[in-house]
Amino acid sequence: MDHAENELLTRVGPGTAAGETLRKYWLPVGLSTEINSDAPKLVRWLGEDLLLFRDEIGRVGLTEPSCPHRGASLDYGWIEAGGIRCCYHGWVFDVNGRCLEQPGEPPDSSFKDKIRLKAYPVRELGGLLWAYLGSGQPPELPNYHFLVRDDGERRFSGYVRECNYMQQLENALDPVHATILHGRPVHGFSAAPEWMETPDFNVTATDSMAYYVARRKGPESGTEWHREVAYVPPIMVVHHGGSLPGDSVAEVVDVAWRMPIDDYNTRTFTLKCLPGAMVKRGKVEKQARPKPPPLMRGTRRQWDMATINGQDNAAQVSQGPIVDRTREHLGHSDRGVIQVRKLWQSAIERSLQGEDPPNLIRNPTQNHLVHVDVVERLVKSGELRNHVPNIVYVSS
Repeated sequence: MDHAENELLTRVGPGTAAGETLRKYWLPVGLSTEINSDAPKLVRWLGEDLLLFRDEIGRVGLTEPSCPHRGASLDYGWIEAGGIRCCYHGWVFDVNGRCLEQPGEPPDSSFKDKIRLKAYPVRELGGLLWAYLGSGQPPELPNYHFLVRDDGERRFSGYVRECNYMQQLENALDPVHATILHGRPVHGFSAAPEWMETPDFNVTATDSMAYYVARRKGPESGTEWHREVAYVPPIMVVHHGGSLPGDSVAEVVDVAWRMPIDDYNTRTFTLKCLPGAMVKRGKVEKQARPKPPPLMRGTRRQWDMATINGQDNAAQVSQGPIVDRTREHLGHSDRGVIQVRKLWQSAIERSLQGEDPPNLIRNPTQNHLVHVDVVERLVKSGELRNHVPNIVYVSS
């Protein structure tokens, strides 16, 4: 990869090719539980500083953070009067950026009607806050079944990692790292014992996703670990798509979004969705893992090498804020990494040509229910050999 291609993929600020492509999608900007009507919150997404707040009736706003009157930060504002009131001179703005009040102006003044605070549309779905940071008509917000179903339980977690989002996205389709980095025993215990064997795996890319299918020996003769992982543009990684409502075997959803804060920092939103009628978990065969004591490693920056998160931090953060891909030497085992890059680069190039990038939904009838059919399961040898991960648009 040359320097220009690396810049194309990694730079996400306003006006950049990747940043403008990302702005064509609905993107996660927080958890619903993170914001209430007590106080606003400064956030940063795609290299842009913004203000997140919830008004008295529960609507969520995502706006520029400074009052257009004289530049005071709305982070110190009061949530009242249908929006957020600047602490300095009391101008009030609603979630759509309209100016509702200007206490210092004459009562009959129409000056407020000429003032607008930049604001982005926000919707709540499945416990997440989704924002459309682009211009023009937003696409449909995808109704992934794990966001809209009302049975079961959603469990969120996440973290901020001090590196570019591409270092996390391409890591998802690198099954060999799972063996070397996560399968190695530390204090006698592996963070992921089912990944200790280097897998036999295939990589495939379609117009809408890139994925690998890996096979490893199971714990008993005649069994195999069947693992599929998919990268779904723009920023979703699917480790297990779970089961649809009404399926005979209920399985857990395991997905993550790698959301760029800016060029050098990424927030991961992780969701595990457990169906209420679950009679069997797809990964229930994994035994409870003993928790080894910490093993802190590193001269300048220390990470716990006994945990998966610490191991991934050590690998990805140590590559640098943006890895210099011109210095890499990629081999056959890196073909998943290559496909992630190619798919996202193709999406960016399509966007630059004025076309829709992949996985945008414009037709509401296509958005009844969306399922990413990706499986991880302990199976009998040879089982699921013909399964092909794909995105399924379920009709009503």
